Amino acid sequence: MTLRNIKQQCVLAVCYGGGHVLMLIPVLKHLKSLGYDVHVLGLTTAAASLRKAGLTPIGFKELIQPEDSRAIEHGIRLAEEMHKDSKVQSLEESIAYLGLSYADLEDQLGVVEAKKEFTQKGRQAFLPLAPIRRLFDRMQPDVLLTTNSPRAELASIRVAAELGVPSVGVLDLFGFGAYNDIPADYVCVPFKQAVSILVDRGLNPDDIIVTGNPNFDWVNKISSAESQAASWRIQHHVKPDEMLALYAMKPIWDEIEETIVQSLEQVLTNKPSFKIAVRPHPNSDHQIAERVITRLGNRAFLNQNTPLPVAVEASDALITHKSTVAVEAALLGRQVALFHSNRDYTTHAIPLNLYNWSTFSITVDEGIEALSKLKKDSIETQNQRGADVRKAWNCDGQSHIRIADVVVQALQSSKLSRVV
Repeated sequence: MTLRNIKQQCVLAVCYGGGHVLMLIPVLKHLKSLGYDVHVLGLTTAAASLRKAGLTPIGFKELIQPEDSRAIEHGIRLAEEMHKDSKVQSLEESIAYLGLSYADLEDQLGVVEAKKEFTQKGRQAFLPLAPIRRLFDRMQPDVLLTTNSPRAELASIRVAAELGVPSVGVLDLFGFGAYNDIPADYVCVPFKQAVSILVDRGLNPDDIIVTGNPNFDWVNKISSAESQAASWRIQHHVKPDEMLALYAMKPIWDEIEETIVQSLEQVLTNKPSFKIAVRPHPNSDHQIAERVITRLGNRAFLNQNTPLPVAVEASDALITHKSTVAVEAALLGRQVALFHSNRDYTTHAIPLNLYNWSTFSITVDEGIEALSKLKKDSIETQNQRGADVRKAWNCDGQSHIRIADVVVQALQSSKLSRVV
């Protein structure tokens, strides 16, 4: 177990939003409860999640200085195009983040090459080393905790290495793509298969620890006595013996979504007890979902306001593209039908070829076959499937403690190396 420190040591976390910040929040709260001095650079959408969890994030606006006139000019220019009020905490934060990052890109590549790189890659071109050095100078951290993302998260690992600060990186899924590289001193992964994948990418197996992913541990909190699934089905006129699939859409309409809908159009004609809850992505145009419902007919209905965990639990199956929602559905024992445009598993961050909890389709014919085979499972079957997947994913409600233990191990190793 993690031991409480008598003297406070500084844990600095750096993370973006979405699943990345949700992975770290339970770890940070646990470390804080143990007496560590916890600080978080919450990038873009992460700030809102951190505040909601009772943590006070640092932003790039705390790093910008009056003499940063070039960065401020770039920030104002870029924020006019890229700032979204609903996505980040303030316009000032967007100006600081975009401006400092772009100015640093110019310092690294020169004005002409920086413009070319940004035109091609957008924000993915950023690796804001200088702003992160400012952060380290200000916070003087004893350890870094971050996740697998390019830009500021990767920059923080590199700056930590420069300064001799131990670093802990947390992988959200499987590390297939180059953007999943975590050159940290310690790397926490959700599942043992990720170890061999990362070793193949050049990481030392001794530095990789299987911990699970705290973002998935909510599935352990679902109690059958408190479940809202039955009442949700009644509210949406879905009978207990009817098969309900939740269709989780992408933010944009593309050929994958068209393949899913065409497959569903065919299957619904032959499966009279099959119903579809169409869930638009939070960042999408809901009119797209309404057009899908029109195409699918009266056995499809819109689902957009129900908390996602409730909607997943109330469904018998999930239909989607590559998505962490697919993993969450499998952890609850639900059947999963995944669609994509090719069979390149490395683009999914989920090793689809290793499991029997999902089907995988890239054509309408394959989609029809996969969806036609979906059947109403018993509660016992769902529970057993879920238990098997949760065991494989180390999803037992203790992931955040295991990651916190790695952070403490990094701190202790650092202290020992300094003594030696």
